[in-house]
Amino acid sequence: MNDFLLRTKTARRLYHEHAESLPIIDYHNHLDARDLVEDRLFENITQLWIAPDPYKHRAMRLAGVPERFITGNATDREKFDAWAATVPQTIGNPLYHWTALELKRYFDITEPLSPDNADRVWDACRERGYTARQLIANVECLCISERLTGDLDAYTRLKGFPTRILPSVRDAETLDTARLDEFQQLGCRLADHGTDDFSSLRSLACEYARRGWIMQLHFGAQRETSTRLRKLAGPAGGYATIGNRCDIPGLCRFLDDLEQDGCLPRMILYPLNPSDYAAIATLTGSFPGKLQFGPAWWYNDHALGIRHHLDTLANYGLLATFIGMTTDSRCLLSMVRHEYFRRVLCDWLGEKVEAGELPPNLGGLVRALCYENARQWILSHD
Repeated sequence: MNDFLLRTKTARRLYHEHAESLPIIDYHNHLDARDLVEDRLFENITQLWIAPDPYKHRAMRLAGVPERFITGNATDREKFDAWAATVPQTIGNPLYHWTALELKRYFDITEPLSPDNADRVWDACRERGYTARQLIANVECLCISERLTGDLDAYTRLKGFPTRILPSVRDAETLDTARLDEFQQLGCRLADHGTDDFSSLRSLACEYARRGWIMQLHFGAQRETSTRLRKLAGPAGGYATIGNRCDIPGLCRFLDDLEQDGCLPRMILYPLNPSDYAAIATLTGSFPGKLQFGPAWWYNDHALGIRHHLDTLANYGLLATFIGMTTDSRCLLSMVRHEYFRRVLCDWLGEKVEAGELPPNLGGLVRALCYENARQWILSHD
């Protein structure tokens, strides 16, 4: 897999010389900080890899796997076998590539997972074993999304850990400055909201601006679909869909009101509906220095979606200022999605270089988009 997704000589040079060894800054995810405090040794590959991943759960449902073998009371081995039977059906879906990368990078398994080799892969993963901290050896910083009322003890205990583990505020509904102080004392610098009603966030946005925090807005998701699955799998069960386009006039009014009042925080905007890409990319020029068109998110973080995002940002904004990938994941092994993004990025750039559209000396741009811009935007405001 050395040159996986790297289809030109330039792509291979850019990736191997400039992107491959860069540290990871994952500025938005839903990992469990307690696993890192305890340096959890996962009982088996299902507990580590399948149980926390709604992407896999969704694919198994699409493949006709009964819910008992996804989130139900089947044994961990039975759930692993169900995923092994699903993987060959994911060809064309990013899960096929992510599965291969995860098995290769963490367990040195090079054969595609299938029912034919499920026993061998299960045993190899069990023999290798990993603790939570070993899995993030190449990660410089994790910003983990936590409810305002969540337990922050893990972050106190992780101070001084080589990888910076910082909490970020998730979907705060009220302005509780004392609680925000507690987050800030632990290094918090981001707050995220999943909503299409921006007007309700004004007081929170002003408070984030006062603190120098970054506000993340995730919008365009239709989260209420199947009541049956919500009851079975919970609110993050992998059954949401892409929703309506963004209310661009409403978003503009929200941003303009904040700017007029001197309290517009820096923001990362994550549209789920790709129809919003051009509008969001151009909007970054209306509030320069304040807005980032966030990375291809959720249903868009496949190669086609990443390329669409890069094309849109490059044509309507400034690619060179982009802060790069984040996983938005609940699984530690998902850090390989940074590798996936870097490979897609270098392949996209390599094509353009070899077509004569771009100059060949793009190493600095690659380093900026894969690491340096995120470090500057997220971590340099200590």
